[in-house]
Formats: sequence, C-alpha cells, structure tokens
Amino acid sequence: MKRSSYLFFHALFLIILVSHHLLLPTYLLAEASPVRLKDIGRILEARENQLIGFGLVTGLRNTGDSSSTVFTNAALTNLLKKMGVSSAKEFNSRNVASVIVTASLPPYVKKGQRISVTVSSVGDSVSLIGGTLLMTPLQGPDMETYVVAQGPLSIGGLSEQSSNGSEYKNQSTTGRIINGGIVEAEVPITLSDQRNLTFILNESNFVSTTRAAKELQNNGFVTAKAIDANTIKIPLTDIDSSDLITTIAKVENIQFTPDASSDIVINSRTGTIIIGEMVRLSPVAITHGSISIKITTAQQGAANGIGGGAAETADNAIKIEEKPSKLTYLNPSNTLSSLVNALNELGATPQELAEIIQALYESKALTGQIRVL
Repeated sequence: MKRSSYLFFHALFLIILVSHHLLLPTYLLAEASPVRLKDIGRILEARENQLIGFGLVTGLRNTGDSSSTVFTNAALTNLLKKMGVSSAKEFNSRNVASVIVTASLPPYVKKGQRISVTVSSVGDSVSLIGGTLLMTPLQGPDMETYVVAQGPLSIGGLSEQSSNGSEYKNQSTTGRIINGGIVEAEVPITLSDQRNLTFILNESNFVSTTRAAKELQNNGFVTAKAIDANTIKIPLTDIDSSDLITTIAKVENIQFTPDASSDIVINSRTGTIIIGEMVRLSPVAITHGSISIKITTAQQGAANGIGGGAAETADNAIKIEEKPSKLTYLNPSNTLSSLVNALNELGATPQELAEIIQALYESKALTGQIRVL
C-alpha cells in the first residue's frame, strides 16, 4: 500500500474515533468516581466527643473585656487568689478577656497526645489578637475533664482602631491554638454489639447503603447486610477475631460508587449555586425581567430642603426603568451539562438565577431538592 493511502486511512480512523467520543452522552464521559467507605462513614463505636471549657485570655493590647463584663473581673480575681495574690477589691484590666474553648476529641486518642482547640470571646472584647489562653480544663457531657488547653492564639482577622476610625477584617474575636490541648483522659471504645461490626454512613441514602453492602459482599464479607438507610451490619463470623484491626482497615478501604446528588444548594449571601448531578429539567417556557426605581439627587435635595426647585423635582422626581426580556424555551435536559446550558441561555446573574431556580422548582419543572443556606 502506498504511503499516501496509508496516511489517508489512518486519518480517517482518527476522525471516526474522535467523532465517536464527541457523540457519547455526557453522563457516560463523566462517571462518578468511587470512594472509600472510611471517607463517607465510620465504625459505630469510633466517634468523636465534643468538649467545652471556660477560660481567660491575657496579654491583649487594651482590647479585652470592659468593667461591665462582671464575670471576667470575678474570674480573674479568683484566679489571682488561687495563685496567692489577694486584693481588697476586684482586679480590673482591659488586657484580659473571657472565652469559651471548644474541641472535638477524636476516637482512639491516648493520654499525652495533643489536639487543636478553638477559642471564642464571650464578653465585649473587640479583639483577641496577641492573646494567650491560660490553662483551661475542657469537659465532656459527663462533666469530666478530658483535655487541658493553653497557649498563644492564632487569629486570622484584623482589628485596628484610631481617633479617626476603625478597621476590621474577618473575625478577630475567634482564634485557634494548634495542638494547644493535651489529652488527660481516654474515652474507652468497645464493641457494644458483640456479634456484629456496625458501619454507619454519614448521609442517609438507601441506594448508597445498598451499593456499599453489595461491595462488602463482593470483597469477602458475604453476610454483610444493609439494615436501614445508613447502617450496615457485618457479622463477626466474617471477621478474623485474632486480627480485628486489620479487618476493620480492609472494610474502611473498600471502594464503591455512592448515589449521585439531586440537591441544589443556594447561598443567598454570596450568590453561590451548586447543582447536583441528578437534577433534571422538564420542558418549560420562562421570561425574566426586572424593574428598578431610582429617586434622583434633585428629589432627595428638595426633600431635605437643600437646593433645587419645584419645577426641577417635578421633572426628575422618580425614574422607573424596566429591562427588556424575552420568552425563552428551556429544553428538557437529561444531563447536568444540558441543564447548565439551558440556564445560561437566560443570561441572569447568580442572584437572579437563584430566584429562577426556586421558581422552576415551585412550577414542578425542576426535579431536585433545594437547600437555601
């Protein structure tokens, strides 16, 4: 065969191959990726425990609680008395602030290990920048002390004041102490169900739970069974009791494909919209426009008695503008990409798009669940 003929057929083959892939439906080109069981669930007994404590932050630059925050002055006076410093009256200082310290105690943590804690002001302090948390015991729901926290705060905000004004950036009354808590007591973990190993998915979904149980059966746990929308029980007869830890690690590393989301999450404060893969659109016609009303400066000045006459305000009192809009037909979409393209045809801003999505949902033209943050 001549070289020219060979190149012709080779090019034709590539064109057919590329065309074949371009014609494939979007849902076949972008399949959901499998995840590990440990990333979307946990062993029932392996859970975190929340801790809380009350403490004092010192070393502030006159940005602490004022004298009106009486519990700060009382707490500081009591602390100084315990340290041998007594006074006839309560000690007042703007360099101290009362705070609530919170943390989550992970499972299987041991004595002496460190965890991070979060510190937040409870008084009228304007900033915790530069402060140091004094030794604070953190207690669980049983009022037992499990962690003791202390150390300098890391603040992500900014707070500056002067005679001409003040400037704030992010939150300066909440901070973190990385590895600032030392574990003083362990939370024992035992198998409450002595006949089964129970695995809990973080989100309740019958489809995902069924798929996870099926994948466990395919990986040797033949009697694993889905009990409800987020619970899977694995009988201990499937598990080598002499090597339970290795078996649990194997269970957590099993991969499966969870059910696709049909949620639409709308954050009205930031204009963020997230659309799940399984959201669908039925045939619908829609028009979207907006009317804006603007009061001119002349009208405002006349209302305040500043400049402008009656003739001037009569001509320019109020301006009403209505943007032109057209009736748009949105095709039914069987993929997420076609839904996005249909919504983009409207040319709406994120804030307007949020209203359109809610209107489509109310008209039963949009299949999915809307969550507004």
